[in-house]
Amino acid sequence: MFKVNYEDEIRKKDKIIKELKEEIALLKEEVNKYKEEAYHDSLTHLNNRRILENAVDYDSVIIGDIDHFKKINDTYGHLKGDEVLIAISEVLNSYIRETDIVCRWGGEEFVIVLKNCSNEDAYKKAEVLKEKVSQLKEKFGFEITMSFGVSNYIFEKPVKDAIDEADKALYKSKQNGRNRVTMY
Repeated sequence: MFKVNYEDEIRKKDKIIKELKEEIALLKEEVNKYKEEAYHDSLTHLNNRRILENAVDYDSVIIGDIDHFKKINDTYGHLKGDEVLIAISEVLNSYIRETDIVCRWGGEEFVIVLKNCSNEDAYKKAEVLKEKVSQLKEKFGFEITMSFGVSNYIFEKPVKDAIDEADKALYKSKQNGRNRVTMY
């Protein structure tokens, strides 16, 4: 007659369960890595534009663009351009609150959505950011400036509309000489 050794069976099943738990843990790590990559810019480690799809309950939007960034890349090289992007990201991150979201929008553009912040305060924040970015000249040895546009974000309208308005204000800043802040 066939005799079952229950202790061996339990050990085998425990081993299988342990292996499955380890595999699940590895899969969870991989999923978290992909989430990180999906929502964050690999160079600056800022949020990317996908994170804004779910942005609600914010009051103001700031969009900023590095002035003459192509010239920086052409003159000093793309690696130096990357260093400038990273330095600007650090400046932007340093001067926002935990409740705000700063994103690399694309190329040399950045978007900041501000919670509980009036347009006037958002404008002042953009002015501070503009000044702090211009101080990067000390670090790099060449002029770095940014232009900004500010708009009101009423959560009844999509955040993309507020970003579009801020982008129109940014365009005015560029038209009027760059290195300035314009309110929509």
